Amino acid sequence: MKKIVLAALLLLAPCAHAMPTLTGGLIQSINSDRAIYSQGATATVTVTLHNTLQSSFSGTLMANVTGRGNQIGSPITAMVNSIPAGATQTVTLSIPVPQNGNYRGYLVDIAASGSAGVVDEQTTALDVSPDWTIYPRQCWLTATWTGWPYHSPQVTSSPEANAADFNAWHCNNLQFFNMIYRWHRPYVDSMVYVNGDQLTQDQRLIMRSIGAAHNFGMGTLAYIPMYSVNSDAMQPNFLNDGSGVQLQWGMFLNYTCGGACKLTDMASFGGGSAATSSIGLMDPTNTNWQAYWAQQVSLWLKKYGFDGVFIDTYGTQPQLYNFQGHGIDYSHMLSGFTNMAVSALNAPVVLNGAASWLEQDQATNSHEAYHFREVWDHPDDITSYDGFHALSRNVWSWANRTPHNVGLDWDMGLDKVLGNQSQCQNAPLTKCTFGLPGALYLEASIMATGAHHNWLTDGDRFISNDDYPFWMTVGTTPAFIQAEYDYQTFGVAYEKLLRDNISDSTNTHSAVTGVSSNITATTGNVWQLEFHRSGFDILHLINFTSMNATQMGDVQDPNGDYPAPETRTNVAVKMYRTGTGTLGKLYIASPDTSHGKAQQLPYTTGSDSGGWFITFTVPSLKYWDMIWLENGVGSSDYAAP
Repeated sequence: MKKIVLAALLLLAPCAHAMPTLTGGLIQSINSDRAIYSQGATATVTVTLHNTLQSSFSGTLMANVTGRGNQIGSPITAMVNSIPAGATQTVTLSIPVPQNGNYRGYLVDIAASGSAGVVDEQTTALDVSPDWTIYPRQCWLTATWTGWPYHSPQVTSSPEANAADFNAWHCNNLQFFNMIYRWHRPYVDSMVYVNGDQLTQDQRLIMRSIGAAHNFGMGTLAYIPMYSVNSDAMQPNFLNDGSGVQLQWGMFLNYTCGGACKLTDMASFGGGSAATSSIGLMDPTNTNWQAYWAQQVSLWLKKYGFDGVFIDTYGTQPQLYNFQGHGIDYSHMLSGFTNMAVSALNAPVVLNGAASWLEQDQATNSHEAYHFREVWDHPDDITSYDGFHALSRNVWSWANRTPHNVGLDWDMGLDKVLGNQSQCQNAPLTKCTFGLPGALYLEASIMATGAHHNWLTDGDRFISNDDYPFWMTVGTTPAFIQAEYDYQTFGVAYEKLLRDNISDSTNTHSAVTGVSSNITATTGNVWQLEFHRSGFDILHLINFTSMNATQMGDVQDPNGDYPAPETRTNVAVKMYRTGTGTLGKLYIASPDTSHGKAQQLPYTTGSDSGGWFITFTVPSLKYWDMIWLENGVGSSDYAAP
């Protein structure tokens, strides 16, 4: 649960394109006109050129589209007129979207060439999918408020520019966070209102933000908790505000008050009595509460035009009791509430269980649009990097959907100790910046195991602690923005090899020689992750050789001081194959090298007591390399790239 004390960005005045600024000498930013594309459409890709070279530039932009390493169509070329040093120019490229099938990504390599050859090169990616649920890439939109007693908005840009920024980061659905009027009454018929956290919200900014997101084809999900009501510390409380919410629908701290429970007996967020808290807890299994909640949320969605709802919870709960003094049955609480919401709202629903508690039931039995998880580095949750592997395997096994398994999105902050230091919490946030190695170890581990890392919020900011997607965030550096952009682009370009119907390989584990390695993420080793999808054997190598045991035990890089890995070169690999399909090409790609461009590798075949294998050499390994072997690709649903 993201603690509901929030600040965000003021979105009023239009501004220039707000999007990640890249570090090359000429290509400043890249954006497209859609978050997802239909087969056969035309993608409009806008390239902003800012000349930081030593002289005027004239030449061409050439865009090459590849799918899992294969060239798609012919290069697209645009002429670039003379750009003086220090000047900016925008070039638009029209790129035909391949018609080779849905749910696949494409890398678009864009090179700027002058008389002396290539002077700058960057990439972007296109997602060809009919919806955003198979490859969810949720990001946080909070920038619809205009005032807050505790902090001022830091950045000004329009809702349209903010949506463009999210799109450049490849977000395909946005969580509209904390725009509810009251916890149990999300909609109020007022253009401007003050919510329960004393944020002054502007309905016009919310609706403009929804419209801007829709223009990019992004989904919009309205945030609301599953069981919250305004209690005594926020007056008028739910009993006195005319909402009709009844005390009898609540959850209570013990059974002894059964039939005669009072507000002092009611449970609250954070523990203790609702009579001294601002948030009381309703019983999610109570059908009267469900009907009230659904009616209120349905009204809200229709008035604003949200696509669906993001339901929050507060994680693991002790045994609580209903008004009659009976222990509440938690066994199907999350899945039951999710399914009720899907049916009542006729809209996509995502629920954050905020813990591993009840997760198997939620993944197995609910009709969630995709599986969202707020991940913690607690001993009962994620205790190491390969905990993400176990989490993905478990959820996919429990969900067992066909023909596409459930999409995965993990929410985890970074540098949480650093972010809580006072010097990191004052605007402008220039004293504290993210540790880039820690960010990339985390990104590589989450992405290689099949999920998206949900931690981007308005204004190119990233969550730096467990609770707040808002102003108290650690700053970034140009190198961080470039690397994070490359990782997000990589995740889209290779999504079908990363996230769609991937299973653990059944072959003998491969061997990496010349550098210490392990099949689990362990201190001082290269982590070998082997997977299979129809037509492909996939090997991920993640370089933890510079990490010590303490660092390997906390994936959040709490102090922002994890070391960069030593880059390994010419790493010999012996990779076992699965099945007996016809072998094809072998490729390697990394977000750390050439902005994710794939390279074909030569290999030799052989066999031993472990089975059939290939041997090859990995040119370089910094943080993360992904290697894939075409193995029976002709009969795969990914035969056409």
